Amino acid sequence: MRFPSGNGRAPGPRFPFLRLGFLLAFTVLTGVIGLMIIERFTFLDAIYMTVITLSTVGFGEVRDLSPLGRIFVIFLILGGLGLVTYTVTALASFIAEGQFRKLLGRRQMKKEIQNIRDHYIICGHGRMGGIVTRGLLAERRNFVIVEQDPEQAERLSGEGYLVVEGDATEDEILLEAGVVRARALVAVVSSDVDNLYITLTARELARAENPGLYIMSRADDDKAAGKIRHAGADRVLSPYQIGGSHLVNALLRPKVHDFLEVLNQGEDLRLQVEELPVADGCELAGRALRDSNLRQDYDLIVIGVLRKNGRMTFNPGPDDVIAAGDTLIVLGPSGQLQSLAARMGV
Repeated sequence: MRFPSGNGRAPGPRFPFLRLGFLLAFTVLTGVIGLMIIERFTFLDAIYMTVITLSTVGFGEVRDLSPLGRIFVIFLILGGLGLVTYTVTALASFIAEGQFRKLLGRRQMKKEIQNIRDHYIICGHGRMGGIVTRGLLAERRNFVIVEQDPEQAERLSGEGYLVVEGDATEDEILLEAGVVRARALVAVVSSDVDNLYITLTARELARAENPGLYIMSRADDDKAAGKIRHAGADRVLSPYQIGGSHLVNALLRPKVHDFLEVLNQGEDLRLQVEELPVADGCELAGRALRDSNLRQDYDLIVIGVLRKNGRMTFNPGPDDVIAAGDTLIVLGPSGQLQSLAARMGV
C-alpha cells in the first residue's frame, strides 16, 4: 500500500534518548542527594543548586559551601557539564538531520498499519518480493512489507510503502504487520528455512483470531515445499519450476505463451482472469449461465466454476446452474470484471 508521508517503520531513532535521559536524571539526583547530605540543604535548595551548577548560568550559591561541598560541586560540574553539552549537541544534530521528522513519520506509519485490515503482508523484498509488490500495487490492493535489511526498509519507506523493519520469523514483527487482520501473507525471503518459520509463526498467530488467513510461500526444492506446506501454507511455489514451465511453453507453444502473457500483463487488451465468489443472496445464485447475461452485459467468458464442494468444472455449459458458495473463474476486460464484482458485492 502506498503511504503519502513516505516514511517507514524502524525499531527506533538513532539518537539514544532513553540512555541520555537516564544519565541526566542520575546526575541531577546525585547532585541533589550529595548536597542534602554534605551541606544539609533542603530538597528545594539542593535541586536549585544542582540545576544552576549543571546549566552554568552563573547565579550565586544558596549559601557558602564547605570545603567538602566545594570538592563535590567540582566533580558535579566536570561530570555533568560534559553530559549536558553532549546532550544539547546531539539533540541539535538530531533535529538538523531530519531524524525528528523521521520519528514522527514512523509513528504515523505505525498508526496507519495498526488501522489497516484485510491487507496483504509481503515478507521479504528481493526480486520476487518486488514482483509481488508491483502486482499488488497495480491491482490497488493494500499491503505491508516486512523487510529485515535496514537500508532496504528505509528505501522502501522513502518510496511511500508501509514497511515494518525486522525479522518476519518473530512474533512481534508479524503482529505489528497486522497478521491477525490480514487477508493473506506471502513468504518470499531467500531462505527456505526462514520461509518455513514465517509460515509456522503466521499460522500459529492467526489460528485464533484470523483462521482464514491465506499463506503462500516460496520454496526452492520439493523437500522444503512439503515441510512448508505441512507447517500451514495454503500454497507453495517454486520460482525455478514456474520459470522452467514458462520456458517450455514459450518453446513448444509460442502463440499460446504470447496469449497467456497478454492475460498476465493486460497491457494491450487489458484482459484479466479473475475469481468471483458467489455469496448467499447474490442475484446470480440459482441461475443458469445462459440466464446470467454475463456475456451480453459484460462481454465476459466463464471459463470455469469451482463448486463449493471443491470440484472444478471447466468450460461450463449454458445450462450449468450457478449456486451460492461457488466461485466463478471469469475471463474478460479488467474494467468489466470490476463492474461485475461490484454487482456481486465482492
